[in-house]
Amino acid sequence: MAPSRAKSRVKPQHVAEYVLLRALAAVLQTVPVDWASASMGAALGSILRRTKRHARVKEHLALALPELSADEHERIARAMWHQLGRVFGEAFQIDTILDDDRRLTLPEDFETLKAITVDGCVVATAHLGNWEVAGSIARRGERRLAGVYQALHNPLADRYLRRLREPVYPAGLFSKGGDLGTRLVGLVRQGAAVGIVADLREKRGVEVRFFDQPAFATPMPAMLARMSGRPLIAGAVVREGGVKFRAVCEVVEVPQTDDRTHDIQVATQRLHDVFERWIRANPEQWMWTHRKWATSKARPLGLAAKSNSNTVN
Repeated sequence: MAPSRAKSRVKPQHVAEYVLLRALAAVLQTVPVDWASASMGAALGSILRRTKRHARVKEHLALALPELSADEHERIARAMWHQLGRVFGEAFQIDTILDDDRRLTLPEDFETLKAITVDGCVVATAHLGNWEVAGSIARRGERRLAGVYQALHNPLADRYLRRLREPVYPAGLFSKGGDLGTRLVGLVRQGAAVGIVADLREKRGVEVRFFDQPAFATPMPAMLARMSGRPLIAGAVVREGGVKFRAVCEVVEVPQTDDRTHDIQVATQRLHDVFERWIRANPEQWMWTHRKWATSKARPLGLAAKSNSNTVN
């Protein structure tokens, strides 16, 4: 088995990044969370819109939302960078946010959701609003939460941020890889809620239509729900202003037929249909930097390449 990113060799660049991260954390953990969020939103929002990734964001917006004008794409892109800056500023005080019930408004049918997930569930979220706060949905639902995350390239930063996140996930925080699926199915069957950020591009995943374009998607949430027989819940926390959020949750039906592959594809598509609806309602709050789609202005990114040459770029 290849070593995880978290166990990769430490490079001088990693040390420099880690020192900067800890210096920022030392400041952001000692100021009120509202100030940390607002200040990083303003700072990073101003810096990041001047990087090369700003053009990628607008390319994705033009692909997904062609009905909007170029000026509107620019407005959404700038607002997105500000939003991501807020998420970064809040990352060092997640416990403060989760411990303050006034900062999160639950859905009106939350008691119903609690009842149907009493024996465990799979919760799939997106990079919408502040996805780190999404763990509070399981906490408020009195469910033990397990999380799945993608390890960072920087092993020092990865270990530090993992320590910050672990208290939110009493049932365990797991990096992708190995026999993770089997372990997670067992946790769900034992009554835990397994949370997965499921909107990232997955080249070896399943094909879905996302904003009416071919895209890659991870099959893991649908697979875990189907294998465990527990509900699949789409959940996210949308920013309502400042450091206040509104939870949105929806049950995603997972077919149970003799065709396992088809069932997983159908459920994954349904999950992405929910994500798309939420993103269309709050486009400034989704992370448009992802190369989610199969094509781009620069080159085919997988599905298109498969149809042309049977290779994945």
